[in-house]
Amino acid sequence: MPTHRTRRGDTGLKVRDAHRHCKRRRSPHPVMTVIVAVIGLAVIGWTLTLGDAGGTVETQAPAEAGPVVLDERDPTPLFAREGTTSLHLMIDPQQLTALAFHQASGSAALHIDSLVPDADMALADQLKAVPPAGEDPDPSDGVWHGVCLRLWRSNRTGVPDTAADMGADYGTPVWSPVTGTVTQVRPYMLYEKYEDVEIHIRPDGREDADLVVIHVQDVLIATGDRVKGGVTQIGSVRKMSDKIEIQLSGYTTNGGDHVHMQINQVQAQGDLTGTGGS
Repeated sequence: MPTHRTRRGDTGLKVRDAHRHCKRRRSPHPVMTVIVAVIGLAVIGWTLTLGDAGGTVETQAPAEAGPVVLDERDPTPLFAREGTTSLHLMIDPQQLTALAFHQASGSAALHIDSLVPDADMALADQLKAVPPAGEDPDPSDGVWHGVCLRLWRSNRTGVPDTAADMGADYGTPVWSPVTGTVTQVRPYMLYEKYEDVEIHIRPDGREDADLVVIHVQDVLIATGDRVKGGVTQIGSVRKMSDKIEIQLSGYTTNGGDHVHMQINQVQAQGDLTGTGGS
């Protein structure tokens, strides 16, 4: 049987095997080669796609990064107006237990014009609840379809239209009643005894008005923040029914917990007057 001799320098591989060996060594990084080729073809295709009829390629500057804009919720309905300022419910209608006007403490509070009809208070006292609202004459005007209670405070003078209480279970979200700028958030002691928070908001276009909200917790805004009426959450309802006797409890089943608001006349630049009470 003939013996195959190899010449000096011969690898010992047959021609066919040598050909396979060369093919394997042709590209040490075949995957990278494919990726680079694909990217190159994609760039060429993208360039041709952007070209106009004359073959000119238009380039655009990269868009500037900006804040993520989330879809806004629908604002809560309107319930009142003071001067040129429209007031939104601070509680979502489905979570509202009652809307009640009463006299604010002190003489700085401005009169608020209700956009909803007054409840039959004789019937409310009989039912120990808020009477149902009548037929809504215009359901598309953005005004809440409900009635408001008028609660008299024997230790205060004037008519019950300078403060508004909106009942809800404690922990319920509280929304800004106006569009404006937060001017101050500060703790205080209700009746010099119970911890609470005052939120002051300057409504847009009203250098003469200071809107004050109390009976809130879990505050979400700070001085200088912009808020939108019925859209921006400012906190949640604070539980007060375990500390004080609340007049609203005579018409609700949750002890009368609520959030309180009033609009004070600004007597001088930067003068922020508290509520002085519930």
